[in-house]
Amino acid sequence: MTDHIQRLIAATPFAAGARLEAMEAAVWARVGEMGERRRMGQIRIAVVALAAMVGVANGGLMMFKPRPQPPEMRIFTVSSGLSPLASPDIRG
Repeated sequence: MTDHIQRLIAATPFAAGARLEAMEAAVWARVGEMGERRRMGQIRIAVVALAAMVGVANGGLMMFKPRPQPPEMRIFTVSSGLSPLASPDIRG
């Protein structure tokens, strides 16, 4: 049985040293990928925080903006049909 296992190991396309070198390269590639994912996560957090700060600042500045006065000609607006004065019940 041991002889059969030894023949299977010898029949693999890589020798033991080459397999270890390939494994080491794969491990370092995986470590690099994990570091890249961590950096991308930090960048995403920074972008979301920046967007939230811009939104809060914009909303805060809009609070100081004076409210526009209603136009004098608002009787001719699209919503004038919703006025109780335009209701057919008043015509009587």
